[in-house]
Amino acid sequence: MSSRTAARLLFAVLLGAGAGAAAAKDAQLRPWPAGQPTPALQVTGLDGKAWNLAALRGKVVVVNFWAAWCGPCVDELPVLGALAGRDGVEVVGVNYKEPLTSIQKFTAAHPLPYVVLRDRTGDAFKRWTPGVMPTTIVVDRRGRARWRTVGEIPPDDTRLRAAIDALLAEPVPQRSHNQK
Repeated sequence: MSSRTAARLLFAVLLGAGAGAAAAKDAQLRPWPAGQPTPALQVTGLDGKAWNLAALRGKVVVVNFWAAWCGPCVDELPVLGALAGRDGVEVVGVNYKEPLTSIQKFTAAHPLPYVVLRDRTGDAFKRWTPGVMPTTIVVDRRGRARWRTVGEIPPDDTRLRAAIDALLAEPVPQRSHNQK
């Protein structure tokens, strides 16, 4: 089955899953907006070092925009932690404009099994999200945003996991000689 056919099949399954009352609890998983290019994601780590999404090419990346004061953001941390343990998947939590000391205090109380980054100005949040927190974006192995979940991801979510599984099943892109 081609990757285009697999993507269409996954999209049909995901749309069908949204039709039932049981699926109403799931966050709204939608394809990344057509025609909207994937923005650069250049933020800093808690250590102050520059971080760039391009460094994770070859992996499926789950980018979660969150804040410690956002109750739904905190509630979905176990779901993101479980995703972080999967082979081929990298989860990054991008904190929205909180002071470093606040982030450090929060992560000390809630150890996260994935990288936490800082969006000091909120510019990345503006470029990547519809202005709702939490927002989670799934980026394919080529570095293209493919799916976006707006709102809290419940523990029994199936659609986000299915989207990640489909991206993991796609062939790993071959690096050209021009790529570093």
